[in-house]
Amino acid sequence: NFTHIYDPDYGNCYIFNWGQEGQELMRSANPGADFGLKLVLDIEQDEYIPFLQTTAAARLILHQQRSFPFVKDLGIYAMPGTETSIAVLVDQLEHMEAPYSACTTDGSDIPVKNLYAQYNSSYSIQSCLRSCYQEQMVQTCHCAYYQLPLPDGSEYCNNKVHPDWVPCYYSLRDSVAVRENCISLCHPPCNDSNYKMVISMADWPSVGAEDWIFHVLSYEKKSSPDITVNRNGIIRLNIYFQEFNFRNIAESAATNVVWLLSNLGGQFGFWMGGSVLCIVEFGEILIDCMWITILKLLAWNKDRKQRRRRPQYTDAPPTVSELVEAHTNSGFQHEDSDPAGMGIPGTPPPNYDSLRVNPDAVNDIGSDDEEF
Repeated sequence: NFTHIYDPDYGNCYIFNWGQEGQELMRSANPGADFGLKLVLDIEQDEYIPFLQTTAAARLILHQQRSFPFVKDLGIYAMPGTETSIAVLVDQLEHMEAPYSACTTDGSDIPVKNLYAQYNSSYSIQSCLRSCYQEQMVQTCHCAYYQLPLPDGSEYCNNKVHPDWVPCYYSLRDSVAVRENCISLCHPPCNDSNYKMVISMADWPSVGAEDWIFHVLSYEKKSSPDITVNRNGIIRLNIYFQEFNFRNIAESAATNVVWLLSNLGGQFGFWMGGSVLCIVEFGEILIDCMWITILKLLAWNKDRKQRRRRPQYTDAPPTVSELVEAHTNSGFQHEDSDPAGMGIPGTPPPNYDSLRVNPDAVNDIGSDDEEF
């Protein structure tokens, strides 16, 4: 039930119950420490290379089945000389797809080839980020970084073939633009599992039991009762489910088209007493307003055309008497006209007083009649 892989940072790693094809999955029947995984590890601290590794512990990670474990980034330590119990709680996360989020179902729509597919592992954002960085490494430095999977048609960096790959690698690793580009290309998976761990530790073995435990472990290791193990090299692990259930966290749309129309109708009916007849009346009002507006525009346009065809006069229209005098006297000018601006004056108006009857003459006529 253990699958061996090689990790470039920690060497030999073993994955328990990975779920690859052809492997039988092991299932837990009940929660609790008695129904989980129990391990006794010998980290062989005496064989550590000085100045290469300064930490003495076992590195472990809980991850989803068929996903590649990135121990360096997501793992935890288990200290030697202790019994470490890890109670696990599982949360399953379901994100909504586009247009609600930018998650991906299986990574097929990501423009980055998953280099960890050779391990038959599923898509994860960590595998996408490393695959993207390896592609940038091949494009920029013309060779692949040896701690990441090798892309097709490329080769790992070699000091003889690629003497300048080290400064190129460090400049690429410290580039913020490259990291931001990979982050923008790699999207989180729509379905993911989150493992919450409750960790507790105790000294192991105890002072009273360490003699016979060391003898038993030495016999299992080298088939000899001679003590070959000590407290600085052994670790006991208990990994189990704290509860025999899991929590499913699923995203859902807060408002869709149906809920939007329902809320609008409810608010409209509450505040305005809206009904079907009211909506029809509002529609009729809108149609009437549009029709009246069109008629007004047509009338305005027609009136404007008529105004353009009319002659334009700056002064006031003449009165009837002025029209009569102008008809009988060709030299008549309007009173408001400016005499200084006139050229040759016209014929002066007739002296209408000459046509009046002289009162003295009337008296003379009357006296003659009396004499007659």
